[in-house]
Amino acid sequence: MEEFDIAVIGGGPAGIMAAIEVRKNGKEVIVLERKDRILKKVLVTGNGRCNITNIRADILNYFSIGEGKEKIKGILDDFSPKNTMEFFENLGIVCNEEVKGKIYPLSGQASSVVDALRFEAEKLGVKFITDFYVKKIEKDRFYFKVYSENKKVVTGNKVLITTGGQSYPELGSNGSGFELAKELGHKITKLTPSIVQLKTEKHKVKGLKGIKLDVNLTAFGNGKKLCTYDGELLFTDYGISGNVVFNLSFVIPLYENVEFEIDFMPKYTYNELYEMMIKRKKRLSHLTMEHFFNGMINKKLGQFLSKMSGIEKLSKQIDIISNSEIEKLCLILKKYKMKIVETTGFKNAQVTAGGVLLEDIDLQTLESRKVKGVYFAGEILDVYGECGGYNLQWAWASGIKAGKMICK
Repeated sequence: MEEFDIAVIGGGPAGIMAAIEVRKNGKEVIVLERKDRILKKVLVTGNGRCNITNIRADILNYFSIGEGKEKIKGILDDFSPKNTMEFFENLGIVCNEEVKGKIYPLSGQASSVVDALRFEAEKLGVKFITDFYVKKIEKDRFYFKVYSENKKVVTGNKVLITTGGQSYPELGSNGSGFELAKELGHKITKLTPSIVQLKTEKHKVKGLKGIKLDVNLTAFGNGKKLCTYDGELLFTDYGISGNVVFNLSFVIPLYENVEFEIDFMPKYTYNELYEMMIKRKKRLSHLTMEHFFNGMINKKLGQFLSKMSGIEKLSKQIDIISNSEIEKLCLILKKYKMKIVETTGFKNAQVTAGGVLLEDIDLQTLESRKVKGVYFAGEILDVYGECGGYNLQWAWASGIKAGKMICK
């Protein structure tokens, strides 16, 4: 039976960051990882490039299913995006700011970030055991016993749980940490996939699979306008995907009756678009509606939207379409609405919305209010962020905080 000051359960970004901080504070630490290597999920973040942080990260970019989100501000302030960049630059990572405040390694490789963290942890003397699937945490009088699936035991004076959520289960975060937390007396909120592809009403996307274009996308929840993002949208056979969908998917766990509105022509106001369409009617009067959108938007999409606007026969001559029909075409191009039915699930999600109830945690220290000596950090907590480096920033910041406080 191996004994350590601190046992960290989960070798993801929060766990490794915490372990590094623990060693800097002179304590012996062991990281117990379920998979065959640490930081596997980081390798796929940012499409394999690792969106390390976002320079704009602020409390407003984060959400909780339960109460208490405002209390994480101190954690985010104590380890800001600037601190994250300085930390990684000290490990040899050249940080490069791209669009919308996103920070990536200049190498463009997530493996650079993984290697830098691994080298630092090894240099400091962090110990690792991989293929260690934790099934039980038992509190003894003076320490904790951590049992693996195959009955191996590691002890720690204190325990930090950083097992992540349920997203990308094949990379390690299969939701097992929530069961450990529940067994220790903690409540878990409803869990929902986030930063994920979305399923819509099928008739709203029928035949559009594979069409990709830049749009403005607005989310509505319970009839209220929530927010708008611009970016690339991809139609699928089940609904919609693309970075603009990922950016807006954070609203799904927070609201019922979510509806999205697509602006296919964001560079034009409604009036400008109407004038353009009137001119097209004159210029293309010799053609049929089958060819009305040729050179303006994707041909298949144009034909689909023509039918959705009420023009049933594409064989209709352009010169006989009415101004009222043009108004309807403009409206559908600027405000194409679709109801969101559900997400495509945790297997496809980058992040889990929900987690250990924040009321069960002392957010000054990240220690459990239920069991003294147990700490939490990262995605296992009821905190999730928007797409664009915000969730990794939470992992780094909460990992550093837990690593410091667990040593006191």
